[in-house]
Formats: sequence, structure tokens, C-alpha cells
Amino acid sequence: MKLKLNHKVYDVPELTFKHFTIMEEQGFSIIEAFQKGQMMLCSMGFVCAVVGCDRTEAEHLIEQHILGGGKLQDIINAFSKAVNESDFFKKMFSMNEEKAETETEELETEEAEK
Repeated sequence: MKLKLNHKVYDVPELTFKHFTIMEEQGFSIIEAFQKGQMMLCSMGFVCAVVGCDRTEAEHLIEQHILGGGKLQDIINAFSKAVNESDFFKKMFSMNEEKAETETEELETEEAEK
């Protein structure tokens, strides 16, 4: 898969633990951002991982992409596709969903016992 930013094409690798940590090094939880629909954060983290840059540079690249006529939706679509093609990311997202369901069930049980 490819990601085009500012007339430059980047190869998007299969997302792994390495890419997950690169995204989280930017100061936010990629899982929480994805679940909350914070696609600007997801896009920025994704660009960091694909391009190999820090948050400031990714923000600049995205801003220049949009100012140059590019669409944020193209980055979001590439991120979503990369997540869906990554065994590691699919597992991380499903583990977090299972954890949230377990925590909800535990809270409901505690409430019922009171």
C-alpha cells in the first residue's frame, strides 16, 4: 500500500509493534484515539510511523498536504486500511475491546451487589 503526501509517495509497511510504539511515543493512546474517532491524532501518529518523523514534522506534513489540495480523508483511509491488514493491530484493538467489556461487566456486578 502507498501513502501520498505532498506529491511524495511513501510505502506503508505492515503495521507492527514497532509502529504502535512510534505512534504512542507522540503522547497519546492510539487505541483510545481510534475508539473516540480522533482521526486527526490517528493521522498524525500514522504519518510519524510511515514517514519516520516526529509529531511536529508529521503535523507540518499533514498541514502542507491539506493546504496543497490533498485530503485528510486519504490519510485516514490509508490508516484504516493498514490497521485492517495488520494482524498485530487487529489483535491490539480486539484485546482492548475485550478488556472494556470485562470492566463493564465487573462494574455491573459491583452495582448489583450494592
